[in-house]
Amino acid sequence: MSLQKDLQTKIKEGLGEASKKLTIPDPVDWIENEFLIPETRHDPKLRGRFILLPHQRDLIREIFSKDEDGLYKYSIIVWSDIKKSWKSSIAAAVMLYRCEFAEYGEFYVVANDLKQADSRVAHYIRRAIDLNPKLKAKYSVRGYRITSPNGSYIEAVPIDPSGEAGGNADSVCFSELWGANEDAKQHMWSEMTIPPSKHGKAWRWVESYAGFIEESKLLYSLYEQGVKNGRKLWPGRMYPTTDGPESEIEVYVNDTPRMLCYWGTVPRCPDQKKTYYSAESSVLLPNEFDRMHRNQWVSNTDTFIPMEWWYACQRKSEDWPVIDQKHHNFIVSMDAATTNDCFGIVLACRHPIFTEEIVVFYSNKWAPDPFTHKIDYEGTDEQPGPIKVVERFVKEYNVVQICYDPFQLHDLSMRMKKKGLAWMKEFDQQAKRAKADSQLRDLIRDRRIWHRGDVDLTAHLQNANAKIDDQDSKIRLVKRVEHLKIDLAVSLSMNCHELLRLNL
Repeated sequence: MSLQKDLQTKIKEGLGEASKKLTIPDPVDWIENEFLIPETRHDPKLRGRFILLPHQRDLIREIFSKDEDGLYKYSIIVWSDIKKSWKSSIAAAVMLYRCEFAEYGEFYVVANDLKQADSRVAHYIRRAIDLNPKLKAKYSVRGYRITSPNGSYIEAVPIDPSGEAGGNADSVCFSELWGANEDAKQHMWSEMTIPPSKHGKAWRWVESYAGFIEESKLLYSLYEQGVKNGRKLWPGRMYPTTDGPESEIEVYVNDTPRMLCYWGTVPRCPDQKKTYYSAESSVLLPNEFDRMHRNQWVSNTDTFIPMEWWYACQRKSEDWPVIDQKHHNFIVSMDAATTNDCFGIVLACRHPIFTEEIVVFYSNKWAPDPFTHKIDYEGTDEQPGPIKVVERFVKEYNVVQICYDPFQLHDLSMRMKKKGLAWMKEFDQQAKRAKADSQLRDLIRDRRIWHRGDVDLTAHLQNANAKIDDQDSKIRLVKRVEHLKIDLAVSLSMNCHELLRLNL
């Protein structure tokens, strides 16, 4: 082949490649026409199309913008918005768009565990492929990997920094990064950094709402980089909201790490109406509402209950139900430390008529001896200790279970088992306690607890804060201040849980 013909061939090939690039559609146009969703599937006008909001269109086009060298202007995208603002769907649509028009690209969806990684962004990608016959005909979906005929693939992976070290990703989407509070998750972020060969061609994309200041360290560091140390993009540009007047969107750019950070704090999606937030505010802790529905950073502890809720549960003597204590089912619950802490006992049952409500018959605490720092479990006839009180309950009431904290009360429970008092039931103080504590708060809020205003039980509830679990948003009773006691509150929590679980 002559030099001239060789040159002409290369020019044609170059023009062919250029024409290919020119045929790549605008990302917003492609997403709105090809990334289908079930929510609009039966709308005759939309027919499954995913119609973005004005600020989302502008953000996506800005994210895809390039500098004078033809490289993406941003390497880190933080798309943080309030709950149910389509964060995961948008991340999925953008990733599928990139996979559609890349050759041999590597795209990963990362979350705190494999189930979460596969059930959010990756799930929406598979769903969009399934709903679109054109995409379904050419994509292969096997296990956690989605493969395109152009050699590119999308894969859902869990946090595993050693397994993913040395990757060559074109895009990595970190889902719900607010839960990344362990060393492995921090290392995973580092391992999935953009390689030099992909500089300006690849992203790390974060989709999440805000977390807890004390625990969500990785996301908070990105928030500081993007929002606190960034410059505001598009000041004065206004967009619609669903609960008020138009407002600016909170989008920031930090040029040094090549970061764009969108931090939405107001509702803008059609379904985010005032009635929805009114209902949510009635069932969520205030800081959980602010975190999920206003995208605000919060502490993971808050007052367990407004005490007005508890006072509203106190019933007058004349309203107290008549209960056959020899035949109605009761549970005794115990919580304590072995030394230098108080011991709490609660006796309770279900209401005989309103069976989903709990009646607190008795609560009492015992303080340790100031000299020995121990509790006299037996006590005397004049001042009975916990064991004598429980023995009396077993004689006078139909006690079907005694539940207790196994870590603190193992020896005492063994002594009670030998006496054959009742069914001794260990109560797990981890996941089960979190479920019970969350349930107790709901019971008090809904006035489904009956009590007579016991001073010590009231004080222990007042001493309690609610620590929010960073994985499942369950709450756990913790001391507001270390020296304060909450044993009776914990006893009540365990008791209510068992009464409702056993359907007594």
